[in-house]
Amino acid sequence: MPRVDRGQVALWLAGLGFGVTALSQANVQLFSSAKTLEAAEQSKRYEVGRTDFAARGNIYSADGQLLAQNADTFELGIQFAKVPHSPGFFSALAAAAGISVSELQSAADAGRKSLSFRRELSIESARQVEAVKASWRADGVSLHRTQKRDYALGAAAAGIVGRMVEGRAVTGLELSQNQNLAGENGFQKGLVDRTGAFLPMRMAGESKPRRNGETIRLTIHSALQESASQSVRAAVERNKADSGVAVVLDPKTGNILAMAQWPAYEEGMKAEVARQADFNPAIMGTYEPGSTFKILTLAEAIDHGKCNPGQHLYCGGTLQINSAWRIRCDEHHGTRAHGSVDAEVAIAKSCNVSAATWALRIGYPEMVKFLEQLGLLEKTGLGLPGERAGLFNRNEYAKPLQIANVGFGQAISCTPVALASAFATLANDGVRLSPRLIDSVGRQIQPPATATTILKPESAHTVMKLMEAVIQSDAGTGKGLRVPGYRLAGKTGTAQKIGGEKSGGHVSSFVGYVPSTNTEAVILVMIDNPKGGQFYGSQVAGPVFLDLAKTVIRVRNIAPTEPIRAESKPRAQPSPSR
Repeated sequence: MPRVDRGQVALWLAGLGFGVTALSQANVQLFSSAKTLEAAEQSKRYEVGRTDFAARGNIYSADGQLLAQNADTFELGIQFAKVPHSPGFFSALAAAAGISVSELQSAADAGRKSLSFRRELSIESARQVEAVKASWRADGVSLHRTQKRDYALGAAAAGIVGRMVEGRAVTGLELSQNQNLAGENGFQKGLVDRTGAFLPMRMAGESKPRRNGETIRLTIHSALQESASQSVRAAVERNKADSGVAVVLDPKTGNILAMAQWPAYEEGMKAEVARQADFNPAIMGTYEPGSTFKILTLAEAIDHGKCNPGQHLYCGGTLQINSAWRIRCDEHHGTRAHGSVDAEVAIAKSCNVSAATWALRIGYPEMVKFLEQLGLLEKTGLGLPGERAGLFNRNEYAKPLQIANVGFGQAISCTPVALASAFATLANDGVRLSPRLIDSVGRQIQPPATATTILKPESAHTVMKLMEAVIQSDAGTGKGLRVPGYRLAGKTGTAQKIGGEKSGGHVSSFVGYVPSTNTEAVILVMIDNPKGGQFYGSQVAGPVFLDLAKTVIRVRNIAPTEPIRAESKPRAQPSPSR
């Protein structure tokens, strides 16, 4: 009889037992899972549901700067009559929410009816609180999401990004793009095992997947946006103005590179002040363009053969229209009469008589059509709430006077964004591109800017060349705004507001091109109602343009367009004793 190895028998029996156990578990997990879940479904004993919170989408600048990001805040509420008075429950809830166990226990022991905490919790922490609530059947636990948002640029981008209050979008892109940003919460239904672990059920119709909010990328460049905000604020405060705005736009794409305002919303503002700061003048305010519009009038006159750039007009200080109306030139360097001027001198010296003459030669129907083609009378469609269309009285009885005034930027009002887009036409060979602020929503690239051909390329080029004299010529109104090594072009503007010199005030503006050929940025600055003693566009708005021109050159890495002359180099400053 062969000898039996007791060790081998023991191993064989152990293996057999393991196999039987494994088969039993397989039967339960694989073959009987449907019956097990069905039984649980019928009994409802272990079944729980929990919210699967969606993450709100972020907003980014074109250069990758995070402009708006969620810092989820939850209001955690506890009604002690509806929760287990168990140390285990209080420990689990405290661990999930990051609060004190002793505080919960003490409140319960003291007979408190309820307790609330406002906590900054991650989405995962909120899900853990929901799991504790479900596993302990704690109906008295509530979690209200307030969605605090972090805004990296603060007031510098507040007029664009907007803000949220107690989880509700109230202004800017937060409001207009809320449907894309918000996403949609999901719902998970499942079982809780003896350890409290949540086991999602896969039965059809029981759970709903969450949809996180979309990421939105803008055309804004963060460095330009910050520079524009700082410069506009400084100009408003320095000149005691009501408000100010700056728009920087790429004429080749229609992309808005910066759009800044002051006042702007800042964290901690009182409600009344905040409402005023929420007003974004770039899209909500309408202003007369003032003398900056003369360059557009000249371009249209050249395009229609109504003006030869070398042709001279005589400015005696006034222009009589019919027998009842008269146009006058604003006083400049002690005189309103410019004498005999060609187009270059008329633009450099900002002659009203010349601009009015060009507009009258073009005629009423063609000038109105021109305003429409430039997009000045319609909303720009940037995707921001509160955008306004331009204002123009089509029922004006004194149409000759009206159109003469339009020639030098009066009798029409428009938003700064629309005006910047119109000026960009000159730097894009006479083709206007509609302004564009949102580059992409999620993975969906937004449509390119709509293109409209308005002027012949040669007409646009001619006016761009003439505008160089505003800055580069010693007779130009913007001669103090030069950047050594770069040839720039521009036009000053000073529009008198309704009410006259004593009560109406002015809108001081400047539009400039960086550089004047192969332009990479059009910069429009408008400062409303300066009361610091200066009001000409070159004095009030010009310094903002200069700051932004230098920032554009740096950010876009623009190579010099001409040699730096010796006289342009900074000179040593004399000592205070001299």
